[in-house]
Amino acid sequence: MKIMKLKKIYVFVLTALFLMGCSDDDPALPLADFQFLVEDTQVTFNGTVENADSISWDFGDGGTSTDEDPVYAYSTPGTYAVVMTVSGGNGSFSETKEVTILPSLEILLTGGVARPEGKSWRLSRVFTTGKDGAGPIAESLPIVLPSIDNLLQAVGLGSSYDDTFTFVNDGTYIVDNRDGQSLTGLLFASAFEAANITAVSADINNVPLAHVIYTPTTEGTWAINEEDFTVDGAEGSVTFSGRTELVLNEYLGFRDLTNTVILKEINETTMNVAIAIHTVPEAIQNPTLFFHLSFDAL
Repeated sequence: MKIMKLKKIYVFVLTALFLMGCSDDDPALPLADFQFLVEDTQVTFNGTVENADSISWDFGDGGTSTDEDPVYAYSTPGTYAVVMTVSGGNGSFSETKEVTILPSLEILLTGGVARPEGKSWRLSRVFTTGKDGAGPIAESLPIVLPSIDNLLQAVGLGSSYDDTFTFVNDGTYIVDNRDGQSLTGLLFASAFEAANITAVSADINNVPLAHVIYTPTTEGTWAINEEDFTVDGAEGSVTFSGRTELVLNEYLGFRDLTNTVILKEINETTMNVAIAIHTVPEAIQNPTLFFHLSFDAL
């Protein structure tokens, strides 16, 4: 903020010099300038005004303000033409500058500070070639068993498409399994939640799945890890470099023994992840496959 104050003083000095060069008969024209500081999706504006009775801001996305130094949060990444207009008895003056909000992972995942309620995601019903299915625990994240459209509906577990997973900018995470049931691997469900199983799909063409009555934690959290990490798979440990790990203390889309989630791709409307699952009884503590799932933003 010291830089912004120095710039503000500098503008006032220039304004004073300009006025000294004018005769006493010249009208005092309104003048304005502004600086800004971008933090996440929130922008702090610092305005400088001379000879003006009113101030108005157009933030380029429909938002406005009449404060001299407003703080504004944009709802989506992008470049916005911000216009500061001042008016006085001798006319008006406008200053325009571009403000760019970069699409960081945190903003894409949560919506940023402009969405204090967070951003919600649901499992996608539509299969995307090369992105959805199942594959081994390997650094290249291959898919050897493709999915199909409406896979869960086809195996009788379609209600999981209604579940929502909400990421909030402050690091909190909310799971809402609408009918009280979580989508779970059959092996994990049988070993740890046998009494809570309400529906099962053992289709040999797909990874066996179950619906299990489950109440998510009310203190869910999320974090992003972009350092190297290791997954202890059933066939040995695999180290992942150059990948992004989504660190959760609650499940995302598919509940199993661990919450290992690799964030493969994300944009404003879709997210694709790989989730570690367990399918071998002899190595139940170690995941056997990755489920590759896509989510749609609400």
